[in-house]
Amino acid sequence: MSSGVPDSAIVEVPQWLWNNAPEAFFKAAMLHARSTGAASNAWRVRPFEKHFRTAPSLLDVHHLAGPGVARQRFADLEAFPAPNLRGPVTQRELDELKKRAERASATGEVVDAFTFFSLQTSLAGHHELPQIAENIYAELLAFRMEETSAVAFPDSSVHVVRRRAELVHRIKLASFLIRIEHDPALAAGNLGPTKAAANTGSLVFSASEELINGVVFLDLYFGPLLGALSPAVWGFHTAHEVGTMLYSIGSPLSGSKGDAAEMLHLLPGKSPLVATRFSSFQPRAAREALDWWAARLNALFGVLTNPAVFSDSKQRYVPVKHIQGTSTAEQLFKRVTSILSSHRDTTARNVIFFSILDTLERMTSRNLETHCGLQFARDTLDRLERDIPLAAAEILLPAARRAVAALAELQNGFFLLQQSGATEIDILDNGQVVGSLKPERAAAEYVKVLRNATHGFGSNKSGRNGITNTLLAHHNGEIPQDLPLLGYLYLLDVLSRPEVVERSLYRGGRV
Repeated sequence: MSSGVPDSAIVEVPQWLWNNAPEAFFKAAMLHARSTGAASNAWRVRPFEKHFRTAPSLLDVHHLAGPGVARQRFADLEAFPAPNLRGPVTQRELDELKKRAERASATGEVVDAFTFFSLQTSLAGHHELPQIAENIYAELLAFRMEETSAVAFPDSSVHVVRRRAELVHRIKLASFLIRIEHDPALAAGNLGPTKAAANTGSLVFSASEELINGVVFLDLYFGPLLGALSPAVWGFHTAHEVGTMLYSIGSPLSGSKGDAAEMLHLLPGKSPLVATRFSSFQPRAAREALDWWAARLNALFGVLTNPAVFSDSKQRYVPVKHIQGTSTAEQLFKRVTSILSSHRDTTARNVIFFSILDTLERMTSRNLETHCGLQFARDTLDRLERDIPLAAAEILLPAARRAVAALAELQNGFFLLQQSGATEIDILDNGQVVGSLKPERAAAEYVKVLRNATHGFGSNKSGRNGITNTLLAHHNGEIPQDLPLLGYLYLLDVLSRPEVVERSLYRGGRV
């Protein structure tokens, strides 16, 4: 069989699925299904978008107010269906809301105001949300610069990202079938224990729930977008039952204080030594960046929810392979967000970056040396420069450009090479020259040495001893502070080319 992803997959489900209506479940998940005829519980399945040759439509974006919106559309929020994911607002939540409002009023700090706005949105009922969102938008437009009293955020905007129920149905199919695979009683049709657990409020189909539940609110998948200008921010979000609410302030705002902002910042550690400067962006940049991100995320979700991607050589759907692939993708988004939010701690950023390199290998079938090769990084950035609209690029690409510049800067640490005037580094093993490295390859290999050193410096592989020891001798150990942003660069690459992920996830994982 060719290495290409098959057109469809064979999915076996019990007859009692969806109240004894498996075909209705597949339709609810936007999965075209027909019985194979070979067995009553086997179905030939493929996504609607594959069957009808359309683009995936598992989430959508609505622009409610701001540049490019002719009339405010806050009233649309009430018309959107909202699943009941939480109960009534508790007294404790009301007390916390009051506390945050008082703090925002007392300090006048933007972060306190945004924290209050976020909680206020989160606690708003379905019918209250339009007015709450409109009030927050008015508050953003009313902010004044402390020095000049000029309007601080004139290009603010409000957006909501909604995921369709079909997205969750597709993801949850894997957890459902894994429970059956590991529960002989349920596989035999004994639903008693499962129903009893459900009646007590327990989750019964929750295999790897916390590893793949980012699709419920989608906020995890928008973290890297909101942090794209780190250490500056350009907006904030709230996860609500209606969808993820995104408030843009229309310009970059410092997201980190120079001095310690809390007591933990007084612990010894290594912080960035060079300030990052940001330019203002076009009024429509936030809208265009969000549109690009959502469109590409739709395409990626099309891959992550296609049963055929997670099938074996006989085109049989393998649920655990699906969970592996989905949780790997969610892990990538989480860890890139962690890098962007950990600006103060370069040590933590580096360690997270090294783990991201392993995640990227699983998702793209490209190794660390490729991702840390300067020419490959430059080619990736050039492709993104061509693919991303100019206004959107003002938000999406500064961090990617800094990442490539940092990778080039890493070569400056080879001080012996610079002092000797040589063009290559000789690899010594027990005093003998066994090879040589050009600076670009040496930099990639040095990143690998650092990645391996998360287990401690020194190699257990005899074939790596010469390279490891040589690079430790030649490099000064200074890691450019923006090097971890390579993780963000390659996240953009994953979004822009989901077909690479599709092939890699199909070929890898448990079969």
